Amino acid sequence: MPIEVTMPKLSPTMETGVIAQWLVKVGDQIKEGDVLADIETDKATMQMKSYEDGTIVRIDRPAGDEVALGDRVMVLAKPGEDPKEVESKLAGGGEKKAAKPAGAGPVHSGNGQPTVEDEAEDGVAEDSESDSAANGEAGRVKASPLARKMAAASRVDLTKVRGSGPSGRIVRRDIDDFLAGKPAAPAAAKAASGGAKAAPAAAAKAPAAPAPVAARAASPADERIPHTRMRKTIAQRMVQSKQSVPEIHVTVDIRVDKLVAIREELNRALAAEKLKLSLGDFVTKAVAMALRKHPGLNATFEEDAIVRKGSVNIGFAVALDAGLIVPVVQNADSLGLADIRRQSEALVAAARGNNLSTDQLTGATFTISNLGMYGVRQFDAIINLPEVAILAVAAAEKRPVVEGDKLVPGTVLTVTLSADHRAVDGAMAADFLRTLKRLLEEPAMMLL
Repeated sequence: MPIEVTMPKLSPTMETGVIAQWLVKVGDQIKEGDVLADIETDKATMQMKSYEDGTIVRIDRPAGDEVALGDRVMVLAKPGEDPKEVESKLAGGGEKKAAKPAGAGPVHSGNGQPTVEDEAEDGVAEDSESDSAANGEAGRVKASPLARKMAAASRVDLTKVRGSGPSGRIVRRDIDDFLAGKPAAPAAAKAASGGAKAAPAAAAKAPAAPAPVAARAASPADERIPHTRMRKTIAQRMVQSKQSVPEIHVTVDIRVDKLVAIREELNRALAAEKLKLSLGDFVTKAVAMALRKHPGLNATFEEDAIVRKGSVNIGFAVALDAGLIVPVVQNADSLGLADIRRQSEALVAAARGNNLSTDQLTGATFTISNLGMYGVRQFDAIINLPEVAILAVAAAEKRPVVEGDKLVPGTVLTVTLSADHRAVDGAMAADFLRTLKRLLEEPAMMLL
C-alpha cells in the first residue's frame, strides 16, 4: 500500500498550513526524518519531516497552497514497491482524470481548492467555470483558480496581467511576475509558439500588458507583499491584545555599572569555553528570579480566574524576516547564567533555521522584548496573551547620574513593564520592578 503523507499539526493552534517550499521532488528516495517541505504555520515557518522511508511518486499540492490539517500532500511508494506501478495505479494511466477513481485520496481539498494537477501551472487543464467568471462575458479573462486567489489577495486587476498559459490563460507565475514588475514577454512567447490555438489569444493580450510595466519602470514601484501566515497571526494577536487588555506601563532606570563589570570578568573566565554572556542573559535571570518573588506577574488571565504558573518560563522575542517569534527558555529561574546563554543561542539558531520544535515555542509564562541592540532608549511592548505582563528592555548607555550632590557618568538601562491591569495593579507592577532593579544593580544578589 502506498503511503499517503498528510499535512501535520506543527503548532498547538494550527488549523491549516501553507507550503512555503518543497525540498523534495517526485522520484526522490527519502528516509524517515528527512525534511520534505517548509510549512508556514500560525506560529512560524517549520519543517515537515517524513515518518517513513519511500520513493515520492506524487506531490499533490504546489508551493504556496494553504492546506488543511489531514489533507494529503504527497504519496510515497514503500520500499519494495515499484514507484511507476504505484504512480500508474494512482493516475490510472491518465494522470489527472483517473486520479480520483484510483482511490488515491483527496485530490481536491475540502474547500475546493485545486490540486497541483488542476493548477499544473502551467496549465494544461482548463477551468471553464473559473475562466468565464472574471469580468463577465464582455471582459472575460482566463485565469487559473490559484492565480485568481493570488490576484484577489494582492488586489491585482487581472485585466492588466498578461497570461502565459494556453490561450493566454493567466497562471501563478504571471501574477508573481506582475507583482515583481517583470515583463511577461518570454512566457507569452512560449505560449504563442505552443500552438495555433494559443497564439491569437496571446497576441490579442500582448499590446495591453506592457503599459503597467513601463509605468513602473519610470518611477519606483510600490511593492505589495502578501501576508504570510505568521504575519496574519501576529497582526491578529496584537490587535486582540490592544483591544482586550487595559494596559498599564511602568518604567524604571537601572544603573548597571556593577553588572557590566561582573559580565566582563565572567566573560574573561568563560573565554576558554567560547561562551560570552550578554546583558540580556543577566536580565533574563533577574526577571526569572523576580517572578518567583512576585508570582502575580507570572500568570495568565482567564475568564473566571487568574492562574499563577508553577514554572517560570521566559519567552524572548526574536525578529525574523517573516516576523517576530517567541522561543522559550524553560525553568529559567533554576538555570545559571551560562545555561541561559547556551539555551538562548540554541533557540535563536533554531528559530533562524526554522528548526524550532513545538515544545520550544510554547509554555512561556512571561515575555521579554529586547531592542537594546538597536540603541533604543525606551519603548513599550504589547502583552503576549494570555500572559499578564511583558518587559521591554532598551539599550544600556552612558548617561549623567546624580550621586549625592555630584553629577557623574553611569551606565543606565531603561526597562518598561506593560501589565494587564485586570490582573496586575500598579503597586504590584512597581514592586516587581523594584526587585528587578535591585537584582540588576546588585548582581551579587542573584547568588543568594
